[in-house]
Amino acid sequence: MTDAEGATTRPPDPPCPACGETLVYLDTEIASGAFRAQAVSMPQMPIYYYDCAACHMCWKLGQRLLPDPVRQILRDTGV
Repeated sequence: MTDAEGATTRPPDPPCPACGETLVYLDTEIASGAFRAQAVSMPQMPIYYYDCAACHMCWKLGQRLLPDPVRQILRDTGV
């Protein structure tokens, strides 16, 4: 998915569940969201990544908005 496609097909930027500010869109990946060997055969869907400029939390939106602990750790440690 190109940036142009992602910008036209992604949902509006949601509010941050932690502080209520509008989240800032970062990237889109197409994946199943599973961490298993069978993930390739599972349905693929867009996963949208967001950051909150106000409280500095990382979020991802697939079927619902969830914290993104992996990106949060990477961002906080500067890796």
